[in-house]
Amino acid sequence: MTNVECEPLSSQSIDFNTGWSLVSTYISPSNSDFVSLTAPIMGSMVIAKDNFGAAYLPSWDFNGIGNWQDGQGYLVKMTTNELLIIEGTQIIPEENPISLSEGWNTIAYLPLEPIDAEIVFSELTENNNLIIAKDYIGNAFLPEWDFNGIGDMHPGQGYQVKMINEDILNY
Repeated sequence: MTNVECEPLSSQSIDFNTGWSLVSTYISPSNSDFVSLTAPIMGSMVIAKDNFGAAYLPSWDFNGIGNWQDGQGYLVKMTTNELLIIEGTQIIPEENPISLSEGWNTIAYLPLEPIDAEIVFSELTENNNLIIAKDYIGNAFLPEWDFNGIGDMHPGQGYQVKMINEDILNY
């Protein structure tokens, strides 16, 4: 008899709101093809955009995004509220730093629990490299002004950050 140890399959439910959402996952999907991954909510999806502005337009059968990228956030416009369950392997935040380029970046939130934005971005602010971070409704974290309108960051949500220089976000 052979014993085989397997990683348990993990999943995360992500809320897509009517209108625009900024979403992410702490799961590395089993199937990362953007079309396959979002197929259950495709009927309500108008457009999805990645960090670089590449788009997925379901009604045009156009996938400029390609594959879902770990550590990325996605801007998505929906006609109705939807819930998407993503299955795969859980990403360990501490072992998966996110590379940030100069200018705007759309990032994933990888921890399983909410954490205050000031704590999450503390290394970037200590380096005086973070200009602003925003959630999907425009709440802002402005380190120069010591203002945290985001409060806690949450699993399933994506965030936009504007950087002065390239850097690394470590959770």
